[in-house]
Amino acid sequence: MDKKTQFDLVEQRPVFSVHTREISSKGAEGWAIADAAAEAAGRGENVVSLCLGDTSFDTPQRIVDAAIGSLQTGRTHYPPVPGTPELRREIASAQGRSDGQNWSMDEVTIFAGAQNALFASLMCVAGPGDEVLYLEPWYATYEATIRVSGAVAKPVRLSMDRGSHKISKSSLARAVSQRTRAILLNSPNNPGGYTLGLSDLEVIAEFAAENNLWIISDEVYRSAVFDTQFLSITSVDDARRRTIIVNSLSKSHAMTGWRVGWTISPAFASGHLQNLAQCMLFGSPTFIQDAAAVALRSEGDPEMRLFAGELRKRRDLMCGHLDGMSNLKYERPSGGMFCFVDVSATGMTGTRFVENLYAEERLAIVPGSAFGPNMQNFVRISYSGSIEDIEKGMKRMKRFCENK
Repeated sequence: MDKKTQFDLVEQRPVFSVHTREISSKGAEGWAIADAAAEAAGRGENVVSLCLGDTSFDTPQRIVDAAIGSLQTGRTHYPPVPGTPELRREIASAQGRSDGQNWSMDEVTIFAGAQNALFASLMCVAGPGDEVLYLEPWYATYEATIRVSGAVAKPVRLSMDRGSHKISKSSLARAVSQRTRAILLNSPNNPGGYTLGLSDLEVIAEFAAENNLWIISDEVYRSAVFDTQFLSITSVDDARRRTIIVNSLSKSHAMTGWRVGWTISPAFASGHLQNLAQCMLFGSPTFIQDAAAVALRSEGDPEMRLFAGELRKRRDLMCGHLDGMSNLKYERPSGGMFCFVDVSATGMTGTRFVENLYAEERLAIVPGSAFGPNMQNFVRISYSGSIEDIEKGMKRMKRFCENK
């Protein structure tokens, strides 16, 4: 065997599936600064990160105690694949309190966080050659999550000018085709900070009915609404029978690391979701589900209201600082955990702004390019962190902007 043949055999590698290409996207690239800041902080460097939607609150003690008690009583065996009856009943009740509908546990499927639930939902409603509409700006994982099923991700662009992000049937009609299977919503929106009102939801529900589309409604920020009332699209007449709701306890109960989420859907869809959960997950840990049931039984209690009130206070603090920076433009968020800021008046794209800000001030935020190709002039800033970090970060940003 000659040296060239020997070299070729050594270098030959097994082939990856086409899915590996589809899960690579600009959204994944958007976390580079966040990762760099986390590593620098681990080395003891003086960095501030306002990147992630993970609050500085700890999970309430009664929820932690419920998990510990469940572990101590031996709740460590295989759970029912769809989820424990106790948790599914609590989720159905909580959703009913939100949208006024009568939900049953049979319409609930438990997953390992909202991202897992979103992945399962899209796998069940769209496949190779199908299309899914989604609104730009979108959450960073949406594009890849749609594409990994083989479906085509088709954006519907919303203007981020002040007060003009309303959804029109004409904008949806320009994107739809005979291959379209679903429309993906996120309200309150990450990163945009807007909350869809009744007129928007009615437009979407009517459009979905006319085109026989599924609606996938990501409602993980439902508890973080400040200046308006949260409305689920399932509160709109006839939308429920074609809607899959995705939700979790990550934001509402400071449980990001617990990885517990769910879907709520018509019973005929739940069967498919539960079949997928069996192949993909085979059930979430029972002790975590027991703790989640305790969390939901106390939904709306003083601690949960405290979390929402603290987020409003942190939003107002950040907005107060941003209002004093004349070369930044943004719309005051009505919900969620982020300010989405147009930095074009600085003469920089969002990516360049983020890179220079981190290099000069050691402040980490996320570039708008992670949330859609038309969001190049934006950056996303999280106000979910501590008051101290927000104050420190905004002072660094103001100093940076004043020098531009």
